[in-house]
Amino acid sequence: MHNFNLKMIKIILVILVASAVVNMIGGISILKKNDYYFRPSYLTMQWDYWKTKAAYARYSGGNILDLFSSEEPAVSRFGKSGEEAVSIPVLLYHGVIKDSNWQPDEVNVRMDDFREQLFALKKAGWQTISLEDYSDFTQGKINLPEKSFLLTFDDGRTDSYYPVDPVLRALDYSAVMFVISNRSLSEEKEMGHFHLSQDELEHMLASGRWEMGSHTYDGHGFVPTNADGIQGHFLSSRMWLEAEKRLETEEEYKARIGGDMSASKKDLEKKLGIKAFSFAYPFGDFGETVENFPESRGSVIDEARNVFDLSFCQTASGDFPANYREGSFLAKRVNVNSLLSAKELLHILESNKDKPVLYEDYFFQNSGWISGWGTFQMENGAMTIGNTPADESGLAFLNGSYLWKDYKAAANIKLVKNGKVSLAARYHDGNNYMSCDYSNGSVSLTEKINKNLVSENVLLMDTGLSGGREAEVGVEVSGDKISCYLNGKEVVSGAVNENLSKGGISFKIWNPTERDSAVVVRELKVSPIGE
Repeated sequence: MHNFNLKMIKIILVILVASAVVNMIGGISILKKNDYYFRPSYLTMQWDYWKTKAAYARYSGGNILDLFSSEEPAVSRFGKSGEEAVSIPVLLYHGVIKDSNWQPDEVNVRMDDFREQLFALKKAGWQTISLEDYSDFTQGKINLPEKSFLLTFDDGRTDSYYPVDPVLRALDYSAVMFVISNRSLSEEKEMGHFHLSQDELEHMLASGRWEMGSHTYDGHGFVPTNADGIQGHFLSSRMWLEAEKRLETEEEYKARIGGDMSASKKDLEKKLGIKAFSFAYPFGDFGETVENFPESRGSVIDEARNVFDLSFCQTASGDFPANYREGSFLAKRVNVNSLLSAKELLHILESNKDKPVLYEDYFFQNSGWISGWGTFQMENGAMTIGNTPADESGLAFLNGSYLWKDYKAAANIKLVKNGKVSLAARYHDGNNYMSCDYSNGSVSLTEKINKNLVSENVLLMDTGLSGGREAEVGVEVSGDKISCYLNGKEVVSGAVNENLSKGGISFKIWNPTERDSAVVVRELKVSPIGE
């Protein structure tokens, strides 16, 4: 048996080498006509494709002889389960680094980690979709399989094409590249540098595995925001006009950023012959980090909407990591790098499946909780959320609960040290929710809409949370009413903001003075109302 396997390996190697030689000889006429195929990077991609095919066969437990089969197994568009997606996650990558000496950062990903992440998704049944599929799904025009996702890359970098394309080809995946058009499509741009050239983009499009979107014309950078030369993001900052010793007016600002977006769209469509209907905000900033023009948040989105049909940003730390059938112009993306393991990435996507409102959790394993910030631990039947020296608060929310509407939730909690703990309902993200807040001496109802926080109906009382004692806290939302419970009794109630017709649950601990506070949560039970 051992000799047979050794012979098979030798035969496969001979076939691989022969195949490569035949392809090279057979394509010699093409090679002479197009410099692209002479490039060592192109030949490396062919070799990487076969290596990736073999690696995935080993990873998935398949037969390595299937590498030479030209037929793909017939698979239903809706997979084995036939279930439909209720939301679509979008993944964001930047550079894919092959250098073995490279140290992981929060932007790029190591090649081995990238391959393992996509291998894990493929083996679990996840499939890529197109931009048009994504847009049609969120507008309610089509249904998609449950395990569908959109794969995107920013900046138009050579190191997010050459290492990546063999993996896409081997896994039958597709992706979107958001291009900074002036850096890739200028007349003097040649192949082989940091940004992809027009010729390279054209070959990507011809493969059928890549689509293109805009990442501005020349707006992926900074502009001066005052006389001292302080820099701010191009799209979200009003620019300091040194010659006139003033900031540009709001009208000038809108004309500048709108002009850049229009130039990008025109460049992509004219030079690549595509319909450029999607846009990705550089740095994920659509007015979130500006210092000299708070109104830019609305202006950036408005100007983008005037030019494009769809736009993409990054998820904030407390956001649900997928997009729903809401027809939103602004799509959220999960930023993926080498700090996120393949197992963690798969957990994020798998746990996003819509959960029934009749839900119980005893915290022996993580069924979908995501830590927004602070510390997070789940073991021995308890979920512990804490703050840190860097964060005055800690938060975790239940992935897959976004579509919940009318329900009642109750949990046993214990407050470690002082501070406040909240149980939120109709939770959209870290800046939009209703919550019941508990401290040693009070219960209050809080509304947070677009970062604006309002606490109301404060009731001073002994909650029983002092000294590390355990208490049952609860929240009930039905229509436009919300009620807070303590040990089974309603203690505070109020009206739900009209912007929060649905949303999930979260727990939060905060203490500005003591940065080692925590809340321990046990035995969560959620039940629907009115069914």
